[in-house]
Amino acid sequence: MTQMLPSSLTDFTGKTLVITGASRGIGEATARLFAACGAHVIVSSRKIEACEEVVAPIRSTGGIATAVDAHIGDVASMDRLFAKILDRGFGLDVLVNNAATNPYFGSMLDMPMSAYDKTVEVNLRGYFYCTVKAAEIMKQRGGGAIVNVASVNGKRAAPGQGIYSMTKAGILSMTEGFAKELAS
Repeated sequence: MTQMLPSSLTDFTGKTLVITGASRGIGEATARLFAACGAHVIVSSRKIEACEEVVAPIRSTGGIATAVDAHIGDVASMDRLFAKILDRGFGLDVLVNNAATNPYFGSMLDMPMSAYDKTVEVNLRGYFYCTVKAAEIMKQRGGGAIVNVASVNGKRAAPGQGIYSMTKAGILSMTEGFAKELAS
């Protein structure tokens, strides 16, 4: 027997969500779900065309969605994303940090530093910076919610994915730290 959630938990009418890495996979599914629950979803990813491909079906079914290209690993790009949100008068109620990368599979000893830097830049620094920017906006609005998508790899490193796993563990710790500082 399926139990239905109270409508107060699934009604996001009038709420604005930013979802990073929303052009496919978990991010796209999250965008579709929240749009179906009445939210205005801001679909963000590196390529505007990919964002528009997610936004189009949401709009065609009566949902509210906006495509904004932004690279979570680039601070200036994230600044532009949050500036666009404010400039367009959208506000911000929920941030879903979902974008991630894993450009290297193999031994940590053999990993090129460029792949290490990219993984940390997107998976840790990007989440951290987006959280800071979103929290600043949310504090002015009286609150909000931040969801950080991690991985089972954050609890148990996978073979050949040591650095990716390390960043996912960092996301879990970072989430706890921000929760202790921002929850009130």
